[in-house]
Amino acid sequence: MRNYLMLILLFVGAIGITLLNMTEDPKPTASMLGDSVIEAEIKKEIKKEIIPELIIEQVIEPEVKTDPPELESAPKAIGAISEISQPLDKYYLIVASFLDNDLASDYAEKLILSGSNVFIIPPFSTSKLTRVALLEYETLDKANVGLDKYKDEFDDKLWVLKY
Repeated sequence: MRNYLMLILLFVGAIGITLLNMTEDPKPTASMLGDSVIEAEIKKEIKKEIIPELIIEQVIEPEVKTDPPELESAPKAIGAISEISQPLDKYYLIVASFLDNDLASDYAEKLILSGSNVFIIPPFSTSKLTRVALLEYETLDKANVGLDKYKDEFDDKLWVLKY
């Protein structure tokens, strides 16, 4: 039994030594020293000592130039177009009436460029006209004040509609 144990230990030891020799770099011996072996070792050592430089990329963002003349020619604040689908019991300052809904929408687009909020009122009751309103008011008195304010701008074609 002792013999078997000794053989196993010897066998394990031989395997361990073999594995250690396989993982270590072989050192050149006096018999192996030649110019090519020395040059290979020097190149190997030099490669180990070289530390690559960090490459820093600089992100350059394009400059956005805004010239004052461009800003002056840009359209001013744009209003909104609202379509009134049912009576809200308010007073509207009507600036135009159209038989065609598309014409009313086109005219409303022109009005919102001035920054106004525009209302489109579809035909109701016996009327066949689509109306374009500039403002809405809670009372008739306020609507009449608005009517006086905008009459010069719209050549007296304004009128008040309760819807």
